[in-house]
Amino acid sequence: MDGIEYLIKVLSWIRMVDFPKLLKAWDFLSKRELQRVSFHKNTRKELILQLVELCKDNGVTLKQVADLEIIYNSANPQKRKWNSYQMFSSKGGKEANLFDFGDFRKTFERNLKMLIRNVTVNILQRGEAVWIRIAWGKRHSPPNQLRATYAVYYPQTPYVFMSNLAAQYRVFISQALVVATEHNMLKEMDLRGRCLDSLRDIALKRFNPALSTHHRKSLQPLNTSQESDQRITVENLKEKEDVKRLSLAAFGEGSLPKLEEVHYRLQTVFKDEHNMGILSDRKKPFRCIAKFSSPNILESLRALPALGIADVPISTMFSSIPEKGKNYFKITDKRAAWHDTPVP
Repeated sequence: MDGIEYLIKVLSWIRMVDFPKLLKAWDFLSKRELQRVSFHKNTRKELILQLVELCKDNGVTLKQVADLEIIYNSANPQKRKWNSYQMFSSKGGKEANLFDFGDFRKTFERNLKMLIRNVTVNILQRGEAVWIRIAWGKRHSPPNQLRATYAVYYPQTPYVFMSNLAAQYRVFISQALVVATEHNMLKEMDLRGRCLDSLRDIALKRFNPALSTHHRKSLQPLNTSQESDQRITVENLKEKEDVKRLSLAAFGEGSLPKLEEVHYRLQTVFKDEHNMGILSDRKKPFRCIAKFSSPNILESLRALPALGIADVPISTMFSSIPEKGKNYFKITDKRAAWHDTPVP
């Protein structure tokens, strides 16, 4: 794929209204050239062809188009699914060195290309994050620009978020990252989603926290028994106040990070309480997966008690999601001999 073919592909992803802002951020076309572009008069096809001709005259390269793709993805991170990773260092709590973007870029690219040569690497600083785009090539084929891996690193934190990372390339990017950031190890977290900002906020504890666990345990539902018909209205009011109070104790009252789903992977054994011998001698555990999905699962869970769909207090299996920094859980039977066996 040459630079022009790739450019047409990237431009086709951009909405008409976003062209001026993204092209200005790209800074490949001059201000005078952009003034000549008819953003509002041309059809989408005509606009793309006009931009392609301008870029072609300026000798656009694959790497320059890849920069435009980074700018597009940084403006639309929700179009990708992100996995969260945490890096660890043997320095313990020692204060991190000041971040130097130039040193990081050189070190990362040099170390990655020592491990695998046939790659295209683009690194840009976008806001508070460093955006890394890697197109991987095979031994006898050029890098596939349309299946690039993205890594978003937040300097002076141990967190990085990656998208479209094949298992065969994980060791390469992991080693390049830990060397460039002066860490020793990178480990995947059980935290995934499409809202990159929310994943960052959960990892860095930037969201509005709920009450402490100790305070939460001390909150018990109010007695809502009805003594007489005349007290029905008052009792319902108390019940609503109780639901609101316990919901706030579980999730807090501010805006919550946006997660689209929660997975619970269950592994348990059959418990024969009546000694009937049915399935009680089964050696292998039962396995199943429960998946909850919503445009914003945490806000939905907080709203359930007020809608009368769930009782309060909400189970800590749900309310502890932001606190634990994960939305993929494994639940095993602790009393079983095999409870430490990993679930495939």
